[in-house]
Amino acid sequence: MRWLALLAVVLWCCTVKSAAASTVVVNNSVVLDKLTSAQLRSIFTMRQIQWPDGSPIYVVVLPDDSAEHQRFSREQLRLFPYQLTNIWDRQSFSGTASRPWLAKDQAHMMELLRTTPGSIGYVEQYQADPAVKEVRIE
Repeated sequence: MRWLALLAVVLWCCTVKSAAASTVVVNNSVVLDKLTSAQLRSIFTMRQIQWPDGSPIYVVVLPDDSAEHQRFSREQLRLFPYQLTNIWDRQSFSGTASRPWLAKDQAHMMELLRTTPGSIGYVEQYQADPAVKEVRIE
């Protein structure tokens, strides 16, 4: 019977974890409504720097030590935050790409996404906003 209780706790934890998944959000100027997980990873690792229409992509992230950034990196990008930082540092130092914009918190992230055409970021709890939209990840 103990193993049933343990299984119930594990299943509950998995449900709670998936309920807190990050939502990818873009400025309304972005014409895409969905991205593949490979495209999302290419964008956040600064390999894809333009949207399909040729406009620049502005990536916005939270600080490495924020729980939301750590969760997004692991669950959506399948990378640890330190791996992302290493990628960004290498590209920045080599001159092949710029580092993403750093938002202080989720409110600041939403403000940057609202005011910057072509921007992409993530939030823990998306609330409808006319200047930004959610992007499905397939």
